[in-house]
Amino acid sequence: MAYFGEKNFFEDEELIKLQERVFSGDLTLSWWDAKTEHVRCAPHDPRRGFTYDDCNVGSYGYTGLPEFVRKNYSMAARGSELVPDLPDLGYAINRKSDVWSDNVAALYEEAKTRRWVPALDIPWAELKRAPLADDLETAMSQLCTTLEEIALVLMEVPSRWVFYINQEFLELKSYLCAQMIDEARHVEVFRKRALAGGKGLKRASANAEQALKEILCADTYVECSLAANVMLNSLVLAVFRHVAAVTRSVVDQQICRLAMQDTAREIAYGVGHIRYHLTHQPHRQDFLHDYLDRSEHLLFGIAGSAELLEPLIVLSGGGVEPAATSAGARRVRRLLAVVGDEYLGRLRAAGLERRERSRLVSMFASPAQ
Repeated sequence: MAYFGEKNFFEDEELIKLQERVFSGDLTLSWWDAKTEHVRCAPHDPRRGFTYDDCNVGSYGYTGLPEFVRKNYSMAARGSELVPDLPDLGYAINRKSDVWSDNVAALYEEAKTRRWVPALDIPWAELKRAPLADDLETAMSQLCTTLEEIALVLMEVPSRWVFYINQEFLELKSYLCAQMIDEARHVEVFRKRALAGGKGLKRASANAEQALKEILCADTYVECSLAANVMLNSLVLAVFRHVAAVTRSVVDQQICRLAMQDTAREIAYGVGHIRYHLTHQPHRQDFLHDYLDRSEHLLFGIAGSAELLEPLIVLSGGGVEPAATSAGARRVRRLLAVVGDEYLGRLRAAGLERRERSRLVSMFASPAQ
């Protein structure tokens, strides 16, 4: 939907006269004594550099943000003087506890510090020097195809919501943009890995994509964050950790280890977000339980998709022979049991106890347990 301001600046006689006046040397200096705080921020730790935490001062800081933003719906920087006629951007999310987590500023700084570059930080030449066996390379290509699908949705989750979040929550919005960059990196690295191994991309997963779409299309930001950052990423992080442990490829080990740190940040935000949300809105606990009652089947659908499950089994067992797939299946069963246990533990840390309620307990339980 287009927006047109109240004036055409080419036809604004006052603006034209003002520019002529200013260029003649007669400055208005209307901004000189802006009604803002005079502060001098500086890095507290030279090793970390100048961080958002160092700027958490007075009206410029985030500690004093109100639960409800009622005054600023424009793009004006927090702490600047607000003047008449600032445009209303139509922010729909103006309550701090709907988006905030106490760790967002630190996570944003960490995302910048620990950034990595798939083009340079992965030893791609090792794929040619020490290639995987044909069946393992085929399985890895399929796994990368599915992981690219998942990463694309995890990139789009914050992009869907970031515009609707009030600009006052700028540290949170900065972190969401960093999360988009992290997941864009995952899209890139898994695509390149599939194409670099000689097998190309494999098959898309209808089950996984239907489940991913339902996560992406959640009605509220809180639901979407819970499903993507905590639920889905509990599977993703465990898969990265598992593949790094079972593969013999130094390329795949490096990819998974680097991707793990990005995914761990998303989980840290997701858990902190739900904890903060329930601390300030405890009545929402039943709402989130109801959402998970309706949505946890999505995690089972993604984890059980043949396009994710079977390549994991092949990689875990070391091949497609019956003995190998049998061993691989046992290992992947244990992996899914760990996914369920870690996911429920993260929910408990966030303030949602679901061990007696979640169907994932039985669906992911390992027969060996």
